[in-house]
Amino acid sequence: MRTTLEIDDALMEALLARHPGVSKRRAVEAAIREYLKHDTVARIRALAGKLDIEDVSAELRRIDRHA
Repeated sequence: MRTTLEIDDALMEALLARHPGVSKRRAVEAAIREYLKHDTVARIRALAGKLDIEDVSAELRRIDRHA
């Protein structure tokens, strides 16, 4: 997807300094991937204690032994 963005020069310089020899495109893509990875982890952690999960592993092992 082609997108035109106005990005703060200092932010872009800092990003490129962390990804030497990489194009602006690849550096921005890497930053977006990293953000999404951390955001996903944060969202999953926020669910801690909010979901009822039934541990059925013992039952599945019992079924496997009898199959």
